[in-house]
Amino acid sequence: MSTPHPEAQVHTGTLDGAEYRVEVPVKWNGTLLLYSHHYRQPGLPCPALAVPSDDELGPRLDGAALRELLHERGYALAGTARTTGWMMEDTLRDQVLLQDWCIANIGRPERTYVWGASPGGLASITLAQLHPRRFDGALSLSADASGVINQMLLRLDMGHVINTLLAPDHDLELGLISDPQGNFDKANAIIGGAAQGDALSRARLILSGAVASIEPLVDGHTNQPVTDPEEAAEQLVWVLIMAHSSILFGPARKEMEERAGGNPIWNDDVDYRALYARTTPALRELTERAYREAGADLGADLAALDAAPRVSADIPARNYLVRTAGFPGLTPVPVVTVHNTLDGPTPVGHERSLADRVALVGDPGNLRQLFVDRGFTCGLSPAEIMTALDVLEQRVAAGEWGDTTPEALNAAAGKYSDVHRRVYNFWIPQEREEERYAPLAPAFTEFTPLPLPRSYPF
Repeated sequence: MSTPHPEAQVHTGTLDGAEYRVEVPVKWNGTLLLYSHHYRQPGLPCPALAVPSDDELGPRLDGAALRELLHERGYALAGTARTTGWMMEDTLRDQVLLQDWCIANIGRPERTYVWGASPGGLASITLAQLHPRRFDGALSLSADASGVINQMLLRLDMGHVINTLLAPDHDLELGLISDPQGNFDKANAIIGGAAQGDALSRARLILSGAVASIEPLVDGHTNQPVTDPEEAAEQLVWVLIMAHSSILFGPARKEMEERAGGNPIWNDDVDYRALYARTTPALRELTERAYREAGADLGADLAALDAAPRVSADIPARNYLVRTAGFPGLTPVPVVTVHNTLDGPTPVGHERSLADRVALVGDPGNLRQLFVDRGFTCGLSPAEIMTALDVLEQRVAAGEWGDTTPEALNAAAGKYSDVHRRVYNFWIPQEREEERYAPLAPAFTEFTPLPLPRSYPF
């Protein structure tokens, strides 16, 4: 774990059973950043963090470099942790308790921002929506920004394809998981076998990602999508097993169902031919190339998906997910989101679905969405994150957005040193760990994502 600036005062302890960590630099600028941590698989360690850390066992955001920059700028940093799994209900409560602790023990901040990555980014958007008088703004990084319901629905659609077209006996559990470890192991064997199998198996695996807008890309140092079906299957299997399999088929799904009191997701009303037609043109082109090379009938497989048995939601369980970060979009205070254009674990379509919802029920003037032309998820440098934070600061302090063109953002991020422009890349083999972090040029870009193929409730 990275260490705080030597002049920072560190406070740790528990609040109503939740661990907390607070770091206050000597020259505090009066702003508190409340960090909501990344998803952690059930059973893994769950320490309180004030910045991203490798302890989260998720995508790397170079927390050491971020902490250094944030302390140098005078930010106080704080975060909580209580449980693994679908931690959202706990996070939404504990971050409020932590803010109260900070007010009582280090002083009332002039401003408080909530921030985080992936589910932590969704938690931040939700906290700002629920408590606009407490929090002045939110910074969300690579998040399922349109809500956990949408993220779980895309996973179910992916799982429906795998179970219908790739599972020999169509016996994967897609709801009310009774044997989470066995189901998880079986699903991973099917996914891995398809990637190593014949051309038809690879094509069907690629289709499973396409219906959910899941990019088959792990390389965090490129902005080029994968166009070769064999290579796409090789990278997609990694994305599915790393980011989606446990929370759909395995222990993480079981844990979510136990919290929710039933199965919260459904596909009983889905037209899969229409769903596939709504995915991105690039994913349709990749899928159709894979089917051509396999000499297979894509139309017949889509018909099979539409004819296959479906999963229905338990309404109270669905409502539980809605209450715990299932419906962001009100934006009563400024929100800045940052997303990679080729994100497979958390598809960039979340940003469009969020923007569409904000246009209906929120304040579009309080939302600014920034895009980084790069692969995978959380493929962001500390320089890019600091630049996004500056965008939020400008909006809150001045009451209007500054220059957020890619040219202006890249110029700002480009002023940071190489050590602060490093981006992590999981696709480099683990035995070359020292090469996984590399300094990259800032890559903010103009981008308009398509909405997710299936978005709740509209």
